[in-house]
Amino acid sequence: MYIGKKEIVKKIILNSLLLFTSLIYCQSKENDERYFKFQYDTIVEKTFVLDFEKLFDQTETKELNNLILDFEKATSIEIAIITFDEKYKSDEDFHQNTLFVANWIGIGKKELNNGILIGISKKSRKIRIENGTGIESILTDEETKSIIDNSFIPYFKEKQMYKGTLVGIKKLIEILKVKLEQGRSK
Repeated sequence: MYIGKKEIVKKIILNSLLLFTSLIYCQSKENDERYFKFQYDTIVEKTFVLDFEKLFDQTETKELNNLILDFEKATSIEIAIITFDEKYKSDEDFHQNTLFVANWIGIGKKELNNGILIGISKKSRKIRIENGTGIESILTDEETKSIIDNSFIPYFKEKQMYKGTLVGIKKLIEILKVKLEQGRSK
């Protein structure tokens, strides 16, 4: 399998990120302090699935990663899934943490800003999808919310985290493919 220079650079960057054992990000608000802490285990290979909450087994993680990788190869759109093992007190904390990770990791092609980060916290019962600005012109906030509400959450409520994530990713990919095809035919 041939791996291009850009792919190698991305692997190095992502692996460097994952080698950190912890990161503390502070933001002033509510009592002048808000802390976001990540506990990272060392991950030896590049993946689009960062499962710190241990929601998926190795086979499930590999299947999700392959699905995303195939889509990325076909469209250049990068989707990453990160599960957070922290308990969040508010939606705002979770939103800020997910946004921070999306920006820090740098999901998507820099010149296209076409990354999507799906943040999941089973402990906090939260999910968020952060779309890069290059995706916002393709996928609206309403469509993103609909994917969360109709594809992810019904399975999550049944404690089927992998199935909900798989169904949600497939729906996201399906909608993006249709919209990209519509954009090409205009």
